[in-house]
Amino acid sequence: MIIIRGYYEIQCVTDLVPPPLTSKVIKYVIEGHTNSILKELTSQIRPFKSIQLSPLFLKGKPLYSAGSPLPTITKGSILNCWITLAHNDANPRILDISDTYRTPYGTVKIKLTEIEVANITEETLGIEKVFKIEFITPTVLTAKYMIPPPLKVKSHKLPEKHKLLPQPSFIFSYLLRFWNSIAGPDERIPGPAAGDWEAYKLGRLADVTLIEIDYRLRPETVVVGRDSKGRLRKVRGFTGWVIYECLSKKLLPIYSRLLGLANYLGIGRSRGIGLGLVRVRAIT
Repeated sequence: MIIIRGYYEIQCVTDLVPPPLTSKVIKYVIEGHTNSILKELTSQIRPFKSIQLSPLFLKGKPLYSAGSPLPTITKGSILNCWITLAHNDANPRILDISDTYRTPYGTVKIKLTEIEVANITEETLGIEKVFKIEFITPTVLTAKYMIPPPLKVKSHKLPEKHKLLPQPSFIFSYLLRFWNSIAGPDERIPGPAAGDWEAYKLGRLADVTLIEIDYRLRPETVVVGRDSKGRLRKVRGFTGWVIYECLSKKLLPIYSRLLGLANYLGIGRSRGIGLGLVRVRAIT
């Protein structure tokens, strides 16, 4: 599976009044751009999008609102962001959207600074036993991820609630469904016919074989938009980090491959607009 990521420097040509979820600045640019592939990917209506727009970063800090308006970013300020997509046939140059754009939030000059291409089918992250997941932006895991497949239809009657702790079963059942939804038949885990049962089983095994040995977490609210009545829509997730120890040598290659996907495309709901950004690294 080929992952392509473009890194960008964004100069504020005018003062920028950022939206609560600042990835929408880049989303607006893409929607008005002539690049049909990026438009198509960002407009996908599906559970597992194969693209992620990061929030804007200012001095290394992601910008998003927990409810209060974000401060105006002054003219001349330099921001950063990235766009990541999984696409085996795409030319990396499709990520070059360098130009000056007028947006509802202000005028920005975007410059593509780097393109990264990775084959995550072969990615191991160098994990031998212990690894750390840093949750950079609020990660939103629905409590329904670990419902047994035969009860999936009935689960629609349950209210939509979110986990405030990164329980391994919810992370890895989600990641396996995500992987298999965008992978080719020969890349699916554990095989071409993999489905919901495989994701559920891996989740159960993850709770047994992954042990938390240290953590620092906090619940966090983030604004994701407005409802039909103009009211702010908020979701609750978590940020921070956890260090896990893997007790199973057999499952470690699967965990490592899925974490490689997470490293580029995130974990959980609203990944496509910048939530669930994570950084995974081996601990030796």
